[in-house]
Amino acid sequence: MLIAVGLWTGHDAASKWLTAVYPVLVVLFWRNVFALIPAGFLVLRAGRLQPLPPRLRLVCWLRGMGGAFAYGTFVFALPLMPLADTIAVGQVGPIMIIVLSGWLLKERLDRASWIAVIIAFAATLYIVRPGGEIPLLGAALLLGATTLYAFMMVLTRYIGGQVDGVTLNWHTSCATLATMTLGIPIAFAWPAPGDLLLFVLVGLITGLANFFMIQAFRLAPAPTVAPFEYSAVLWAMLLGLLIWGDVPSCSVTGGAAVLAASGIFIMRRESLIRKRSRTTV
Repeated sequence: MLIAVGLWTGHDAASKWLTAVYPVLVVLFWRNVFALIPAGFLVLRAGRLQPLPPRLRLVCWLRGMGGAFAYGTFVFALPLMPLADTIAVGQVGPIMIIVLSGWLLKERLDRASWIAVIIAFAATLYIVRPGGEIPLLGAALLLGATTLYAFMMVLTRYIGGQVDGVTLNWHTSCATLATMTLGIPIAFAWPAPGDLLLFVLVGLITGLANFFMIQAFRLAPAPTVAPFEYSAVLWAMLLGLLIWGDVPSCSVTGGAAVLAASGIFIMRRESLIRKRSRTTV
């Protein structure tokens, strides 16, 4: 999960750079074209795709289509605010994953963890409050993207025991690219020779990050995996400062810190509860 988060943050920085020159739909399309390279390499390395019944293949493609809208909405928000602010708002994602996993997967939270969830939600409202430094349109796009992303990760956990990571990654990549082709009539451009390497890099990062994230949610419960996403804030602050000279405001850094603390508390709490449960059994 730490590898996936580091890759995704680099992806976000490169995508933000490209959206200053190209329409967002163009960046999203080429990103997913080149994302097939690592996805295909992993299939070749595995030797085959797992045969899937129609129901599971449909679920894989629905996950990919949801990912297209989630990451697409996120990339639309990137030009509207500094990178660190964007990532900070997105840190409500792990909390959403934890809540949804309790609702849909029956990975229940106790009272103390629910209090931490409420505190995290309050911190999110503080970061995106009306009249704050983050534009409401950007906040709305990010929260919508984060909600879709949370459903995707819970879905990954749900089918992770039935579909191997390489197969799920391949079908997700194909479905995401198929969805992004719908934007070609609206905006299309060939990458300039000087930008081609960056487009390829974004695609490669996308394919690898998606695979590592799928593996993380297949191998461990969602409440355990999700809080590791908070490392993205540190990467985003560093990259935003080095590339654009962005210095995060106190409200953004403070709210992100509360979000991270809440997520880590929930992770530790759930780990202790599982240990006690195994000891009792």
